[in-house]
Amino acid sequence: MSWDALQGATVTRSGSAVESDRFGLTIGRVVVGDQCQEPEAARALTAALDDAPEELLVVRWPTRLVTLGAAAAASSRAVIPADVLVYWEVPTSTLQPDPAALASDELRVEVPSAADDASRAALDLVVRDSFAGYGNHYTANPRLDRDLALTGYLDWAGRALDDNPQDVVLLHHRDQPIGVATLTTGGDGQDLEILLAGLTGSTQGQGWYRHLLAGVGEQARARGCSRVIISTQVHNIRVQRAWARSGFRPFGAVTTVHAMRRPD
Repeated sequence: MSWDALQGATVTRSGSAVESDRFGLTIGRVVVGDQCQEPEAARALTAALDDAPEELLVVRWPTRLVTLGAAAAASSRAVIPADVLVYWEVPTSTLQPDPAALASDELRVEVPSAADDASRAALDLVVRDSFAGYGNHYTANPRLDRDLALTGYLDWAGRALDDNPQDVVLLHHRDQPIGVATLTTGGDGQDLEILLAGLTGSTQGQGWYRHLLAGVGEQARARGCSRVIISTQVHNIRVQRAWARSGFRPFGAVTTVHAMRRPD
């Protein structure tokens, strides 16, 4: 979930038609804004969970608000701990390309000029390979089909390409796509956020991920953004080590739970 979408000083609820159609039950989202404070947020969260009609609510709040777990549990819903997202940041100026290393490793960074078949195939190949079996908040819930969680990543990446091909960065080794990042620009124009990023499994561990990040840095500079943001589940230690090596630092954490409506 983008950092922009987590901002605010209120508790908001919205429906999610895309997720509802994908998983076959009504799904909504509840977000406790990053500027919310206890205990007002706790009361508002409990009320939102009790009043919402959806079968499943994906609920997110700033992890620093430690009483909100109890507030969710005090509602009429069954609460499933799902994940904790950690957010990292880096000054755009830190992410610099290394043309000599790219050439030596026969790598190439590409930003598609159009949502063409070749770009779509490359995107699909990398996302399917790098996110197969990945543990996220969907896979924490036994009511949801784990295979459809991967479909969600594919749809998310595909929408980025369709909406704006410039929001996709591809990394190729020789003629094969091996890495992808999808992007969004923050509302204030200062942040470029990586929504989804990964390398194919067979190419991981060779130090090539930094070239994908450097490609994002070039996009950030072209857009006049001063900061690059990225996030992942807290258990994904390996990629966070790679971010640290590239100069990223953690700055935020968000808790996710699934709040299921109990049978009547």
